[in-house]
Amino acid sequence: MSARFALALLVIALGGCGGETGKPRGEPAADESKPALGVSLSEEERGKLGVELGDVGAATFQPTLDGPARIVDPQPVIAAMADLDKAAAEARTSDVALKRARDLYRADKTVSAETLEAAERQAAADQAQVAVARARASLEFGAAPWLGAERREPLLASLARGEMLLVSASFPSGLPAVRPGNLALRRLGREINEFWITTEIWTGPSDPSVPGPTLLALLSTPTGLSYGERLIASVATGPEVSGSVVPSSAVVLSGGEAWCYVQESDDVLVRRRVDLGRPLAQGYFQASGFDAGQRVVVAGAGLLLAREIGGGAEAD
Repeated sequence: MSARFALALLVIALGGCGGETGKPRGEPAADESKPALGVSLSEEERGKLGVELGDVGAATFQPTLDGPARIVDPQPVIAAMADLDKAAAEARTSDVALKRARDLYRADKTVSAETLEAAERQAAADQAQVAVARARASLEFGAAPWLGAERREPLLASLARGEMLLVSASFPSGLPAVRPGNLALRRLGREINEFWITTEIWTGPSDPSVPGPTLLALLSTPTGLSYGERLIASVATGPEVSGSVVPSSAVVLSGGEAWCYVQESDDVLVRRRVDLGRPLAQGYFQASGFDAGQRVVVAGAGLLLAREIGGGAEAD
């Protein structure tokens, strides 16, 4: 055996003994300590970037259903109630005349049977007119509170002076079986924190343009609203749920999802998903994943996202 051939055998033997076994060639080692999404910044670094922290608040959320609403001109209401009052006054007069005719007829026949029958016909006709006037008002405005004589005068006076407004709201199918206690109203395209709450609500006649029930409501002290104005009405469809609210300013978008940065320790800010499906006036309601009092980035979240991902994703 030559010296060169012996040296080659020795190199092969040493290579077989010194290599790593049990791992396919070319497969990378598993990363067992994959870091969480987020960044690490000291308080001084956050200050230089303009990053500010705020608190997650406690909140409750009630599922609602939205529908179009409008402020109704009260003139048809006032006219309908005037017709009802006139019919009721005529019915009272004819009832008094009928009672007098009956008393006289029974006492000494000072009135004829024909006169008594005429009084009875007039009283019946006037009562029928009351029923017609009430039915017309009910068909147009449902079982409105002003149909009760004891409430009619103050309610109509408030409507006439503009101290109270009548609201009509239509909803698609899906309203709860139990009539809701009130409506929350807001203007079209306005912020959710500008809203009004109605004081009294009842079922009205259906709107043929909307395939669902119509609710009528009274709104007291309607600052800034006017007749004919179009609104969005919200009605509760379920019980309140407790959770937390992430401020709107904390939310940043990346990869088609919403995120915020939560302070996990003094210098660590961890990125966490935010559910945008339940907006509130203060931000976005979260049923889980956040606790009241947690600190989140409320200014500079976009800068943190750009720093974390190096500008490689869409960030707002």
